[in-house]
Amino acid sequence: YAEDSDDDFAMDIGGGFGGFMPPRPLHARYTGRQRQFTKFYSAYPIAAYQGNKMDANYGGKIFMPPSALDEISQLEVVYPLLFKLQNDEEESSSGTKLRTHCGVLEFTAEEGRVYLPQWMMDTLRLSPGSAVEVINVALLHGSLVKLQPQSVDFLDISDHRAVLENALRRFSALTVGDMITIEYNNHEYKLNVLETQPSPSAINIVETDLSVDFAPPIGYVEPTAQSGPGSQASNSSSMANINQPTSSMAKDIRQKEDAAKGEAASLRFQAFRGAGVRLSSGADKPSSVRSYASSTADNNEKQSQDISPDDETPVPLDLPIGTLFFGYKLIPPPGSEPTDANDANEEDKFQGEGRVLRQRRKR
Repeated sequence: YAEDSDDDFAMDIGGGFGGFMPPRPLHARYTGRQRQFTKFYSAYPIAAYQGNKMDANYGGKIFMPPSALDEISQLEVVYPLLFKLQNDEEESSSGTKLRTHCGVLEFTAEEGRVYLPQWMMDTLRLSPGSAVEVINVALLHGSLVKLQPQSVDFLDISDHRAVLENALRRFSALTVGDMITIEYNNHEYKLNVLETQPSPSAINIVETDLSVDFAPPIGYVEPTAQSGPGSQASNSSSMANINQPTSSMAKDIRQKEDAAKGEAASLRFQAFRGAGVRLSSGADKPSSVRSYASSTADNNEKQSQDISPDDETPVPLDLPIGTLFFGYKLIPPPGSEPTDANDANEEDKFQGEGRVLRQRRKR
């Protein structure tokens, strides 16, 4: 691999960081084969790729030609494959060459070309067709990255943790100074990489537990503290938490996440949350139950006194589909009212005496 002091990782042929040495059988001698891939390609944006791969613009992986895979397979390299992209013609404000790190998505590009996401083209100040050097490197697994959103619109996302977990899966490495672009809900968000650990310049984020911290976004205004009787208590609590390395913007994000979780928990069904009531006697009922029952009875009595029979006017019956209502009184149709004669006949029914057709003989 190339000895890159900026990556805080260097390794020569005879030794180096033992954890990244290629595996070989016991007592086997090192063959001394080349372990570094380096080549110049013409860089083009993904928008110029022949396939529909526009989603790759929101990631950190590139398209390389098939010949690169054939050459890499002959080398003793460390997987996953990580590359350093370097523009030898442009320099940063600190006087170093512009560079970034990436992974590879497919080996399907035309020979002599590589296709980069648009944010990589902007970071390296490359125009379509410019030469870029591709070098195979090894990076330390990252443990922390600090990002700065470039717009306050990033605060409108409800669940930042889930969005970042999904977005960072498209990246293999992060470099300090990169202006990466992610997409969520048909909206692009730019994030500036401010800090990486344990390496101060670039880290590998493949299959690692990565902690993410946020710096205040561009245009973010700190909320003003309200002066009042509780200001002294808030000052004491802020002094107690002054050693915590969490920015105020990150606190706002976590507060929004906690509020969303609390709202979701309140909407879920909660069993066995009612109060118990005894049926043995009224004296054993809780005072809250007695007061509620008495207040309910008083309200019903007042409503019955206030409403007179003359005020009872029919209202339109608006019922949901599939619902039956049996609350109205039965009104018989005209002509079906029973008369007095029918009532008398009804009363005379079953009033006769029993008769026997054959008399019983006496013995």
